Amino acid sequence: MQHNNIFDSTREFAQTRGDQNAIVFLPDGPGSAVRTELSYAELDLRSRRLASWLQEHRAAGDRVLLLYPPGADFVNAFFACLYAQMIPVPAPLPAGDGKGKVDRLRTIVNAAGCSVLFTDSANLADLTEQLTELVDTDILCAATDIDLGDEGSWTEPVIKPETLALLQFTSGSTSEPRGVMVSHQSLWHNLGLIKKTFGLPTGGKVGSWLPHYHDMGLIGGSLSSIFLGGTLYLMSPMSFLRDPYRWLDLIDQEGIDISPAPNFAYDLCVRRIKPAQVEQLDLSRWRHALNGAEPVDPATLKRFELHFAAAGLKPETIRPCYGMAEVGLLVTGTDENRRPKPVRVDAADIERRLFTPTDDVAAGRELISSGPVPTGFDLRIVDPDSRTPLEDGRIGEIWLRGPSVALGYWGKPDESAAVFDAYTVEDEGPYLRTGDLGVCHDGDLYITGRIKELIIINGRNIYPQDLERKLGLLHPALADGASAAFGVPGDGAERIVVIQEIRTAGAAAPTGLQELADLIKADLSAYAGSPVANVCFVKRGGVLRTTSGKVRRTSMRELFVTDTLLPHFEDLEPSIKKLHRAPLTETLVGVGV
Repeated sequence: MQHNNIFDSTREFAQTRGDQNAIVFLPDGPGSAVRTELSYAELDLRSRRLASWLQEHRAAGDRVLLLYPPGADFVNAFFACLYAQMIPVPAPLPAGDGKGKVDRLRTIVNAAGCSVLFTDSANLADLTEQLTELVDTDILCAATDIDLGDEGSWTEPVIKPETLALLQFTSGSTSEPRGVMVSHQSLWHNLGLIKKTFGLPTGGKVGSWLPHYHDMGLIGGSLSSIFLGGTLYLMSPMSFLRDPYRWLDLIDQEGIDISPAPNFAYDLCVRRIKPAQVEQLDLSRWRHALNGAEPVDPATLKRFELHFAAAGLKPETIRPCYGMAEVGLLVTGTDENRRPKPVRVDAADIERRLFTPTDDVAAGRELISSGPVPTGFDLRIVDPDSRTPLEDGRIGEIWLRGPSVALGYWGKPDESAAVFDAYTVEDEGPYLRTGDLGVCHDGDLYITGRIKELIIINGRNIYPQDLERKLGLLHPALADGASAAFGVPGDGAERIVVIQEIRTAGAAAPTGLQELADLIKADLSAYAGSPVANVCFVKRGGVLRTTSGKVRRTSMRELFVTDTLLPHFEDLEPSIKKLHRAPLTETLVGVGV
């Protein structure tokens, strides 16, 4: 039977493969003491029960906030919302992360106007109390791991293509999180595009440790698996971060076909998984190691391929891809019949937004293809200022049009018009403005960076990720921590600042850190061809990341310029100190000395 939404297909799977596991939750991988299984028939039954409770208490179209720890309960609650024709709003639990997640939760609840909270029994009391402090309106709070509702009183919804499937809040790497309105049509089209692009098998096994509230974890993991009629093997994100071996062991032990992750996860595996552990793994059955960071680091792919070759990892398994919440998830990716294309291009020309292949290693920068220019979209490379479409070989903003594109941002008509209703200078449109810079070359799409994160020095476009990658190679003390590079106003010109995580337990004395700072300033200045004269060291975890692991450079810049960074050590130019650091006397007066 032909379907056009994931609700109808899931209902059919409950009839045709009801005994098959839809979800298997193993918090710590194959060795987990806890193993939770949920079949397609059970998922359907529990979703109908919860949906009947929602239909009794709220109206179609209401927003339901989903706050869960990792596990099958979230997936069940998500589908209950679809079964009730209500709009799920996935978000991270605020517990254990201090102010950051609480602020994000406040933004999401107020922006979406949620009228219901679904969570589990362990978190219900705390969340109910927190929500009373965050919002003025009453929110109906319920735990879904106890019996709620009666499947016999459930009313099947009528779902149209334009019906909202979910509000997917953006990661907030360059701006405040915004609720992307993903319709059933756009979700269904993007899930189909994911299957077609990577040649995913019906009934395949999907493995994921990614947060379920992020687009890569939700759509690339949970919904893709159920769309395929497959089995989803879930792990806890914290379990992966504590021991990355558990992720690859899960892929081995359960015979996982598909498992997506951002770029940093592959680097973490290389750093933390020892050769003796690699020899214990069999990764020969892993067909789709999807790398969705933007842009993907070609050096990461090489390191991962070489490190796990002894485990049977095939080079063609590693698949760079590119996407965003505004299209559901995927724009393009590398199919299984070819390896991704690396190209070395002139670094100086990239700063002039030109893509010039070169054999000169010293003058070049290597980029990796994110896959062929997609057939599922009308894609244009456009000058972001003049809105003029550019020919192949010119770097510009990526503009998109197609069925996967979402309807806009919830409650933000002006921002929606600016981002989703863009027209070229020839009045072609509407297009989605992605905010990403890229180029089409020999039929492939290459991502070069984000417009909002460019550091512009004397008219040159310096990409922060280039500085950050170089930084990690300068000294062993810098290799295992995150970094952030950005520009700040200086004495009449933009100046570059780099922030680097460093271990504070047994940290080097200030003289040792000064030597590291001097090394960074000398090497990065030579590499960038512009002064890099401001260095800050922060504790581990001090560089903020989004839910998918992207460095929040805009937020780090804000902490720096407002003097709220709390560095372990910093070495700044006098003009930067004058502009962005309060004089000592003012600081003392401020604390009443």
